[in-house]
Amino acid sequence: MKQRTHTWLAIRAIALLEEENEVPGLVRLLKPHIRGAAIGSWIPDLADARKGFGDIDNHVFKLKPYHGSGAERFIRSRRQTLRSLGSHRQVSVFVRKWGDVLDDAWWQQPYRADPPPGQHLANRSMALFTTLIDQLILGDPKVARLVPGTVRFASNLDPGARPRSEEIATYCFMLSHFVADACQPFHCDARPLAGYSAGVHKELEAHWDRYCGPYFDKKRLLASGDSPRTVLERAREIDEKLGIRFSGNIPDLSARDLWLEVVYLCRASFAVCGILVPAGKIPYGSRKHTTFGEVFQPDGLLQELDRAILHDSVLNISIAWKAIWRTFAR
Repeated sequence: MKQRTHTWLAIRAIALLEEENEVPGLVRLLKPHIRGAAIGSWIPDLADARKGFGDIDNHVFKLKPYHGSGAERFIRSRRQTLRSLGSHRQVSVFVRKWGDVLDDAWWQQPYRADPPPGQHLANRSMALFTTLIDQLILGDPKVARLVPGTVRFASNLDPGARPRSEEIATYCFMLSHFVADACQPFHCDARPLAGYSAGVHKELEAHWDRYCGPYFDKKRLLASGDSPRTVLERAREIDEKLGIRFSGNIPDLSARDLWLEVVYLCRASFAVCGILVPAGKIPYGSRKHTTFGEVFQPDGLLQELDRAILHDSVLNISIAWKAIWRTFAR
């Protein structure tokens, strides 16, 4: 996604947590910093961030057919994919409606990503997830008053070494970036047609940015004097433009940890890309490209994809943040 979209997704996720009201302490931590910390949602795409966590391979999980040893480990059936998504995710609705193009042979094929060691969306998301838990454990007195439980060694810490809520909020926004990228179908398909400069990928993200509108542009948001309440209300207004409705329920992770959750999300995103551009039309070994108009020729396809991807991106960010907080509530 592009900057405006990443920003809207993360801010809308805070609004969703506020609406559910199960982790009010987390909302109280994030909400006051909604404009200042929002930079975390887009800095992973900036050139200076590429020296570390923003390395390009951390933004993708490019899957392709696998023919090596242990191939059975990399098969994930349609039933398994839909079960891991659950009924609360709109991508499962999208796959059920549009997924007939993916036949049994497609689902029985092993697919695997081959990123540089340690560099992919699941690893990056899990690293930030763990870092945020550590930050909450070590947080300054203001943070400690919000986090459930007591840290008995806190009085022995150098006060200057204890993370502030501003820092933690920024890291939460950074995590949102990578969770959202896992929901983008063209981040999860290794075919050249899915590359950013190939056309469809770039045009789809520009299309989403237009939906989010100029209010969430970085220059405008950072300079804005709007209250957190106003910013959240502006984020909620986008729901109607997209035809999105949230149930108000944010479930737990469907997998044992965020690493596996993100892998499952990427597998589902890969399936969505296979629906948009079937392998029967452009095989996985092909270097052929396609166009935005060709992909979204079927009536209603683009609108339903918009709703599924953007709804689930908001929900998945909320799920990840809530899972961090619930670590302390157990």
